[in-house]
Amino acid sequence: MIISTFFSTKKIVLIRKSTFKLLCTALLLTALFWLFNFYKTTAATYVRMEGLREIRVFSTEFPYFSYSVDDSAFSVLTEKKLLYKTTSPLTGMSDYDQYSFAFLYDEEEQIVFYYSPTLNKVYNKEHLLEPSHDLKEVLLDLAALYEQEVKIKYGALLVWEEVDKVFPMFAVAKITDIYTGATFYVQRREGCSHVDAQPLTAEDTAIMKQIFDGRWTWDRKGIVVEVGGHRIAASMNGMPHGAGKIDDNNFPGHFCIHFLGSSIHSGNMDIRHHREILKAAGKLPLGDSDSLPNTTNLNEEDCIH
Repeated sequence: MIISTFFSTKKIVLIRKSTFKLLCTALLLTALFWLFNFYKTTAATYVRMEGLREIRVFSTEFPYFSYSVDDSAFSVLTEKKLLYKTTSPLTGMSDYDQYSFAFLYDEEEQIVFYYSPTLNKVYNKEHLLEPSHDLKEVLLDLAALYEQEVKIKYGALLVWEEVDKVFPMFAVAKITDIYTGATFYVQRREGCSHVDAQPLTAEDTAIMKQIFDGRWTWDRKGIVVEVGGHRIAASMNGMPHGAGKIDDNNFPGHFCIHFLGSSIHSGNMDIRHHREILKAAGKLPLGDSDSLPNTTNLNEEDCIH
């Protein structure tokens, strides 16, 4: 049965009742879909780019290190839809497994997001958040850049029993001072509870002495040791002692390198070495290189050898 007539300037269009119902239903669904998306967009909060001067990334695993992105890299962000919605109130979220992303603006304004890799959740201080795909992608990229910088800056906390295997006798390692960034090469020559090493060449000896301000000293300094494909947090002293077996390196003896769990010759752990190891792993702030008083009976670490 014909129920409707639509007039135009040229012809009359007749529509059956069933077709008319389908058309109305389609129009209604289209309107509802548009309204839903409009509400979804307007209910979300945009991360504005105006006045953004820096993005700073932190993590609970390395509390004394931050990674910064300045406005020279913001052009990529302007092409993305950085928005989020507040969902449920925040409950039971751990403070020991998270990245922090601080979007810093002019006039001291800031927006801070947190991300838990274990739970795969984004949140702020009060609520869980539902980030847009672009915002989640940006946060994950920032976290990856942070981890990349961490691996460049710090060493891993590898226990002595494992280091003894990856840094065997006569192996050559690269040493990086965590305070100055200076590097030199050494060879392991002795040591059963820690590494007894020697600078590889006279040039390496000169660099090592400069790290200790041009003098030989029993002070401890945090270092990163690169050997066997590993970057390991460690600590060295700066005093030649005992015997040396590389004749042309201008180093009269050897020096000690300590790792997590290694000990001096009395069998005790040296607390100053341990603090420097933690600094080299990013677990303590750098501060002074040897700020603690001597806690061993001999300033020479009991190194009677």
